Amino acid sequence: MKLTKSKLREMIREELLNEYTTVNWSSPEAKTQVNNDLRLMSKLLGKASHGVIKIMMNGVKDGKYDAMDLSKGIQSGDVKVTHIGERDFLGSLWSKIREKFRKYTKSGKLR
Repeated sequence: MKLTKSKLREMIREELLNEYTTVNWSSPEAKTQVNNDLRLMSKLLGKASHGVIKIMMNGVKDGKYDAMDLSKGIQSGDVKVTHIGERDFLGSLWSKIREKFRKYTKSGKLR
């Protein structure tokens, strides 16, 4: 049997899910409160994501840089300007909207 990346990811995901679902809540109220707070955190992240995407789009629209410069900056820009995990977050937002940048170039390419 050949083990592919997708099968390996699925196996890891199942193991992690099994590990985390066996932990009990300290109380039913704690579960409710955590779920409420997660909902609020998700809303804040959604608003922040929207703001970050807007900054990215405005920079490319205004001609400050092109889409490939933005991608390169996210991958290997100044490390001091971001905290741990923020670069990954920015990279995930970039991959989410990457194709939308094509309409702002004359050739339809990212550079």
